[in-house]
Amino acid sequence: MKSKQVKWTSLVGVFALVGMSLLSACGDDSASPVVPQVSEKESSSSKIKSSSSVKRTSVESMFELGACKNSNIGERIFVSEEVDYYTCSYVDGKYTWAPDKKAKSSSSVKSSSSMAKSSSSAKLSSSSVKSSSSTKAYTNVSDVWTGKMTKPSTEFIDGKSFMLIYTAEELAYFADQVTNKGEERLNAKLMQHIRLNPDNMVDEKGNLILPQSSLNEWTPIGGGTDKIMYKGTFDGNGYIVSGIYVNKPAYERAGFIGTLGATTKSDSGHVMFLGIENSYIVGDKYVGGIVGRMNYAEIQQVFNRKSYVKGSDFAGGIVGYKNYGWLYYAYNSGMIVTQSNRTAGIAGFNNNSASTIKVCYNVGFLIAPNNQRAAGISNTTNSNTYNTSVNSFYLIQDDRKLIANGALEKEQYFMQSDEFISTMNGLAFDNIYVADDDDINDGYPVFKWEKPIIR
Repeated sequence: MKSKQVKWTSLVGVFALVGMSLLSACGDDSASPVVPQVSEKESSSSKIKSSSSVKRTSVESMFELGACKNSNIGERIFVSEEVDYYTCSYVDGKYTWAPDKKAKSSSSVKSSSSMAKSSSSAKLSSSSVKSSSSTKAYTNVSDVWTGKMTKPSTEFIDGKSFMLIYTAEELAYFADQVTNKGEERLNAKLMQHIRLNPDNMVDEKGNLILPQSSLNEWTPIGGGTDKIMYKGTFDGNGYIVSGIYVNKPAYERAGFIGTLGATTKSDSGHVMFLGIENSYIVGDKYVGGIVGRMNYAEIQQVFNRKSYVKGSDFAGGIVGYKNYGWLYYAYNSGMIVTQSNRTAGIAGFNNNSASTIKVCYNVGFLIAPNNQRAAGISNTTNSNTYNTSVNSFYLIQDDRKLIANGALEKEQYFMQSDEFISTMNGLAFDNIYVADDDDINDGYPVFKWEKPIIR
């Protein structure tokens, strides 16, 4: 009887083993696969390929890269060995995920390799892939100026030599060559956003927040006299110079540039595709956000945003005093103040009616004491230029309308509308104004070439 029980037990065991094998071979899709025994080298290689193919399949079938916008521009997501990465980019005025075949870095490969070695399973989780492959590619903002100077590299562009400005130190070197070495015809091109002082130097109204002793003071390019006049080309290239600090109440021709141009058209200087932001500029007369005084020069497609500009006379958001020359396509949202006379959103004074100001707008607040000639755009002739009625009153003694001088007064809701953008573009060219989708200008139009800040 005992031997029969042993045989029966053995037979049951055999059936149990066979059944378990069948269940293992024919299980449902949720069953865990059998992990093959491979060498460490094979295991590492297969894991890297696995992480790549999993992400690649997901991207090719559903393109699940998520949103590409200003807040995550520069983010890189690993996709496949053929493409390597998709990078959130800003191309032709649009945010888009762009394939980047040259972005593969040794650090990324090492990171994936070390992950593969540390894992004992050939299966790599999707969360691990994301954490190892999503990186910030770069920044396009310089460090805050150290107060020193560094000589920049140069490049020939359209037959002219340009200094390529990547840092605040290189910008300071360029300015010193113009102002102190007499190199009035030097050309410069910004290659990054340049910070001369910390971002929190001023508040939304332009008031200084940081102690003055901690700030780097900027000497306007060309200085404060007519002995040095900048006659070259300054190409902002879509970038911003921020944190300009000029605090010289007895200084004429204050601004990022002191004097632009000369006494004849052949010596005219040029400024284009440039913005200034979060700056504090105080001088005597001829004070402007970008240029203190211009003569026979050309300024186009520029802006002053969230800055404070103050002078005793002739103060403007873009130019303090304009004598001949051309000023096209500009906007100001900074605060402009004069202590005695002539303040305006774009040009404090336009001395010659033959040099018109075209297709500009101002939404900045203007202050002039005793109702002394505060103008929405400038204190002479303008063409196709607008000023918002919300900020077209100076509030010193009473609410009185700003001087128009050919400019048209419009309501805030209109100047934040698509209709206003269409109006401006109809008067300009190539649809240069676009909506403020990133809310960097309080909903008012911006230029399509403005490069978003990537940190």
